Order: sequence, then C-alpha cells, then structure tokens
Amino acid sequence: MTEALTGGMPSPDEVEALRLGGGVPVMRFTRRHIAEGGRVVEVAHPIVRRADTTVVEYVVDLDD
Repeated sequence: MTEALTGGMPSPDEVEALRLGGGVPVMRFTRRHIAEGGRVVEVAHPIVRRADTTVVEYVVDLDD
C-alpha cells in the first residue's frame, strides 16, 4: 500500500461535508493498494481529513 498526502484549504463541498469552521485546513490522502508484481488493485481518492486533528505516523525501516 502507498499513500500520498497534500494539505490545503478545503473546498466549499469539503467544508460542508466535514462541518468545518472558518480557517480549518484539510489533508487529502490518495491510498493505493498494490498487488505483487506492481499492479494497482484499489485506489481510494480523495480521503479528506481535518488537518488540525489528524495525526499521520510513519515508520521508516532503515535496515534494508
């Protein structure tokens, strides 16, 4: 699985859907599920979350 994320100010539709107050930024994720061999089997785009309450945590394995 891979994820790409961007941040920014919400569109009017995102403000309404997420019930955001003024000045609250959002994070937009694109998630791709990739099968062995590299074939993309599922894409979730966009996943939109409030940026002021979202925590993004990654583990980076440096042993490879």
